Amino acid sequence: MTAPANDGPPMTTATVTPATVTTAPDVRGAAQEEQWPERFPWLPILVLGFAWLLAVAIELSPAGLLNTIAADLGVSVVAVGTMTTFYALGNALLVLPLTALAIKFARRTALTVVMIVFVASNLIVALAPGIVVADVGRFIGGASYAVICTLFPAVVVRIAGPRHAAKAITVVFAATSLGTAIGAPVAALIGNALGWRITFLAAAALAFVAGVLMSFFLPKTRGSSRKPLTLTQTARLPGVLRVAIGWSLVMLAHFVVLTYIEAYFTDLGLDSSTTSITLFLIGIGGIVGTLAVGRISQRSVFAGLVAGPSVVAVGFLTLFLGGSQLVVVLIGVALWGIGIAGTIVVYQQAILLTGHKAPETATSIGVLLAQAGFAVGATVGGVTITALGVNTIPLVALAFVVGSLVIASTLRPVIRRAQLDLTHP
Repeated sequence: MTAPANDGPPMTTATVTPATVTTAPDVRGAAQEEQWPERFPWLPILVLGFAWLLAVAIELSPAGLLNTIAADLGVSVVAVGTMTTFYALGNALLVLPLTALAIKFARRTALTVVMIVFVASNLIVALAPGIVVADVGRFIGGASYAVICTLFPAVVVRIAGPRHAAKAITVVFAATSLGTAIGAPVAALIGNALGWRITFLAAAALAFVAGVLMSFFLPKTRGSSRKPLTLTQTARLPGVLRVAIGWSLVMLAHFVVLTYIEAYFTDLGLDSSTTSITLFLIGIGGIVGTLAVGRISQRSVFAGLVAGPSVVAVGFLTLFLGGSQLVVVLIGVALWGIGIAGTIVVYQQAILLTGHKAPETATSIGVLLAQAGFAVGATVGGVTITALGVNTIPLVALAFVVGSLVIASTLRPVIRRAQLDLTHP
């Protein structure tokens, strides 16, 4: 399957070679190709997908357990909210140094260690006598998740090889959507029924299982034998910063609306249950978007960079124009969910493509700016409510999505050059 004539060489190679090229930068002949699997490597890919699904579910689980945790620890719901804040801080503050450390080791070894730390972080939370210790555990968990986010995509494409990498990325990111749609609600259900500590004990046990599976079923992979690029050198690679900024703008828009979606629905006079339905639709839509945009990006990464955010934009516009018409509002939410998941998939592919000389470091830049988008999005949403009113939230978010589309429109030649570099070294 090839991309359109004006979008460069076959995407089956271009989408994925970023990681495989760095495995043996000086050897690109038949001997290297023999290391790539003929059949799709389902087992290691599913193991990675399971680990990432679990990590996403753990990231989001405190949102459904706020009251239960607050009552048990004797603190306010606001204080429990810091468990989410510290998870994000661990991610944002340590993603760059931890990635720089991790890429010095064989990937299987690095990821096994990360899962051990992830197990420990959940045990600390589960056994915490107070909110401070719980926050420490969540900070450690966020740091572990940062490394998962930066290493997993490159490892996935190394394992899958050029022929299967786009499919492998889609499978793994579909698992993250399942973590949002199913994992987090199940974690909340178990926690509210059996106690919130059981949720984190179970998470620790499952993380241990995932780590064991990874140590057995992931092949040994290592990055380039050359001296790795520095953070500054990676950021200067053509297109890397533009891709990362475009990614962060869509994430910013996503959190502008998501953070205040309940207030938005209340302003419209909709039932409080609409928020729960919305979260479910975003998760389910995410699975659809991952598969749909994944198919588009297999033919053309550039087309995917335009398609994903465009669907988000249509979703926000529909949400705004729907008023109090519940059916229209939910259609807008579904489009939003489809688009946001697809956007994450294609931006991950684009960052690996433009940053193919240092895929993990390039991904760490994308993750850092995406986390910044999360944080700024909530702030922008609050300022919007104060200055313009809660009913303008979707329109303000739409403006940031349009900004990402403007940046994406400049990336076609950069992507084409990266593809040519990979297919015609």
